Amino acid sequence: MQGLVSRIAVGVFGLLTVAMLLLAVFDERGALAVRERRMEKEKLQQEIDKINEDNKRHREEIDNLQHNPDYIERRAREDFKLVKPGEIILELQVPAAKDQPAEKVSPGEQK
Repeated sequence: MQGLVSRIAVGVFGLLTVAMLLLAVFDERGALAVRERRMEKEKLQQEIDKINEDNKRHREEIDNLQHNPDYIERRAREDFKLVKPGEIILELQVPAAKDQPAEKVSPGEQK
């Protein structure tokens, strides 16, 4: 009889151990959930870092626009195509790359 009781006790403890392990892994606060939260945290941290870099770049641009006349002049020339009196602007067109195939038009089609 004592052998049967000890076997039952070992079986119950084994089942409890397996149940605890399953809970530790698959519970909402288990290992898989913790891993998922950690990955989400890393992704959010990357987004925060990118946004901070963008903010830094924008702050530098604002500072240049407020205090740097050379930067203001360059931006005006590039963005608004402004020129000084007597200047001439030459715009060059880059030909299409030779590696790209030309569009084929069938004889009945016109572009």
